[in-house]
Amino acid sequence: MIRPDAELHGETTFREWASLFSGKYFAMLVLYADETGTHGIKKDGKEPAPGVYGFLATPDIWDKFRVEWRTALSQPKYDVPYFHFRELIYERGSSKCPYHGWDNDKVDDFIYDMALIAGSGPVPIGGNVSQKKTVGPNPNKFQIKKLFRQVFYQFFGDFKLTMQEQFQDEQGKVTFFFSDNDNDDWILILSQIIKDARHRNPQIGGYAFIDPYCSSDRGLPCQAADLFAFVNRQNSANMYEAGHVRRMRILDLIIGRHAFPKHHPGHALTTIPEDEWRELVADMRKQRKEFESQNQKLDVEKRTYFPTRDHPVINKLINKRRY
Repeated sequence: MIRPDAELHGETTFREWASLFSGKYFAMLVLYADETGTHGIKKDGKEPAPGVYGFLATPDIWDKFRVEWRTALSQPKYDVPYFHFRELIYERGSSKCPYHGWDNDKVDDFIYDMALIAGSGPVPIGGNVSQKKTVGPNPNKFQIKKLFRQVFYQFFGDFKLTMQEQFQDEQGKVTFFFSDNDNDDWILILSQIIKDARHRNPQIGGYAFIDPYCSSDRGLPCQAADLFAFVNRQNSANMYEAGHVRRMRILDLIIGRHAFPKHHPGHALTTIPEDEWRELVADMRKQRKEFESQNQKLDVEKRTYFPTRDHPVINKLINKRRY
């Protein structure tokens, strides 16, 4: 039984809270999502690749995730209140930043530790578009709205595909939680697109906005979505700028581990026990450092380490397809 004051004190479990939110039977699947790249092209002219990304999972997986995420944040090595990629990368110079004074190695460790939790069970989904190709480098307000609509079409399109490929037996509605957003156009377009999407896909249930950094743990999955969104923004921006898809990095494999459908060679990664997977990730990271150090000693042109090419175990597991 839920205590009458439990909701006010943030003490309800995720399952209890979700049932309070819906007022009905609680959805069997819940998706948390975050946006990225929606603030336009920067002064350097680099493609922002706006998109929406998130993770889809059952209540049991989300309950486990929340415990592991909070535990990782509070361990003595980090001891921070939340994960926020932008602050971690761009704002460490501010004394008000929780990551102030961290060196690059500590930042790297933090990102990988949190990525391993994010990619341990929830299924990633998302979509993006090229701003330059869709509306040009200097869009007007009408064109920006068009861009936002395209982003959500991509997102809900991938949601439908993911449900078909990985949740074929699930017939219930999915509840959506999006990170808080102060862009009125973005919020209005989301409400329009999701209403339209429901007519074509009855599994799209209710949706709401949530603060990823609130005092309770309810918004923690949106912090994982923030990590996923930032990683994919990097990949998408590079893809649109270069005109081709590059091979997957270690971080891409960690985040996308549960995204591969059963017919895909990358699905083999999901069969690796969790403790062995973490050891394998540690070995990839070690090999990457050796790879980069060797290149520096030889004074050769900088090359990126790609585990699907350079790590013997990963290469063998998914050698049926190049990335």
